[in-house]
Amino acid sequence: MILAAGIFCAVAVAGSAAWTGVRGLRLWRAFRSLSRRATEAVAAVTGSAARAEERAGGLTGKTEQLTAAVARLQESLAELAEIRRAAAEPQALLRSLRGAVPRK
Repeated sequence: MILAAGIFCAVAVAGSAAWTGVRGLRLWRAFRSLSRRATEAVAAVTGSAARAEERAGGLTGKTEQLTAAVARLQESLAELAEIRRAAAEPQALLRSLRGAVPRK
């Protein structure tokens, strides 16, 4: 009877150890998988940040070009205003002359 109890105890300890080993192995595999995926995600975020930084650097150059274009546009608009003022003088004279000529 004592032999049967000893065998039962040994089987129970071996079974518990096997179950614990299998669960430990699953835990280790899950941890490795999580670690690998986290590393890949960090690498993807780092790559995205690098691409965003490159785009931001390109936007700085584009901003300078846009500022220069806006300055040229302002100069052109000022010239246009001068031309319109200059053209308004002969038009006013022509209107006054038309007013002097009788109509039908």
